[in-house]
Amino acid sequence: MSEEKTYSQMRKEFYNSFETKIVPMLQPYEAERKRTRIVASIVSAIFGVLGIMIFILLFLEDYKLINDGFSIVLMFGILAWISWYCFKKHFENKIKKKIMPIVCACFGNMKWSVGSYTSGHIFKDSCVISVYDSAKYDDIFLGLYKDVNFEIIEGKFTIKKEKSRKTIFSGVIVKLDMNKNFNSHTVIKPDSVLHVSPSKNLKHTTLEDVQFEKKYDVFTNDPVDARYLITPSFMVRLNNMKTAFEANKISCAFYHDKLIIALPTNKDLFSICSLVKPIDDAKQYYIMYEEIVSIIKLIDYFKLNQKIGM
Repeated sequence: MSEEKTYSQMRKEFYNSFETKIVPMLQPYEAERKRTRIVASIVSAIFGVLGIMIFILLFLEDYKLINDGFSIVLMFGILAWISWYCFKKHFENKIKKKIMPIVCACFGNMKWSVGSYTSGHIFKDSCVISVYDSAKYDDIFLGLYKDVNFEIIEGKFTIKKEKSRKTIFSGVIVKLDMNKNFNSHTVIKPDSVLHVSPSKNLKHTTLEDVQFEKKYDVFTNDPVDARYLITPSFMVRLNNMKTAFEANKISCAFYHDKLIIALPTNKDLFSICSLVKPIDDAKQYYIMYEEIVSIIKLIDYFKLNQKIGM
């Protein structure tokens, strides 16, 4: 994506590519979408019916088992949703492998992959995400914009707690190169009462901005460097971004000359190929495009291509 190309030009290029290249590529898969929807509906319905039947049998055997029955209905309801989601996701990834090279070309120097990310250790090392023992990745975008390397990683991070797994983070992580050289490590987390540091090497640091302090905790191994990086302009932009992305628990880290931002969300971002809509339904593809653009815009938003203060 060249520096001269505006966002309106990129949007126009994507819309044109969608109509002339993507739609003709999608149309042969409409019949498969319908078959997948039927199979997914049948499997989901089977789980739903089984749950209700077991509930009725338990109730008829002993009405005192009604609470167990509700738990079973809930469990089978979850299985029904998971089965639908798996059918949808399998079909979606199949289509994405076909069209994403065209989508990425509209952004210039960008590549897409799914399910595999080999540099995940930086999320734990940078402390942008708390300790976890399992990570599952979905969409991965790697690119270059205005001479700034960026990575967009959609993932879910969990940790085992007794007999279940607890979700530590689910959402999008954005990794951006910075034109500021620093050797320090600074982490910004949502404000907490006890100000517990994510690492023994990082100490809680108080900044002069009272309003920012009410919303965030700052931990660093170099308070002077932290104040150099977390400028008043950066504080304003971080607050605004929190509102724009509807992310109440946004975290970020300055680590190894990179800005790493964790945006939690329960939404499946970059999602296309709804099983209940025509395969070439334009709206879902336009939404995916806008979601990608909104994250790439962070480079402009934080002025990361400039060597001046943020």
